[in-house]
Amino acid sequence: MADTDPRAVRLLLVDDEEDLVDFLAQRLVKRGFVVETATSGERAVDLGGGRTFDVAVVDLKLPDMDGIAVIRELKRLQPFLETIMLTGHGSAETALEAGKLQTYRYLLKPYDFEQLIEKIGSAVEARRAALRARYLEELQELQRRSSAREIMAETERLQRRYEQS
Repeated sequence: MADTDPRAVRLLLVDDEEDLVDFLAQRLVKRGFVVETATSGERAVDLGGGRTFDVAVVDLKLPDMDGIAVIRELKRLQPFLETIMLTGHGSAETALEAGKLQTYRYLLKPYDFEQLIEKIGSAVEARRAALRARYLEELQELQRRSSAREIMAETERLQRRYEQS
């Protein structure tokens, strides 16, 4: 997991198999990740509306809504959220839908835990790069249209906003 500090990584795990999601969460917490779990799509979307996550690992088959709908809602709430879809029921159609939503990776169950850790790490790096790029774009736009005093005040505001994302 390159230079990603797992203690700073906030994960949302979504799977209707409660024992599996609890076991996976425990393993990830032991690795230093901050983990929230949901066993339904509705709960996942509720969590996404109230907390910021770096990565969401979402199962395709959930009791109340499918993983594609969950990812769509989570990305609406958190545009820079990276998502990894896990499924034992993969198809070309669902892989295509996941791709349209810019899902970072699509992994088939059973998966290797170390491979999942690696994918989470690279997803976090991609998210951080996207946030950095967006911050720099906004900063350049600010510099084009503002005075030095406005730039100083707005730069601090931008830093706080992107540090919290």
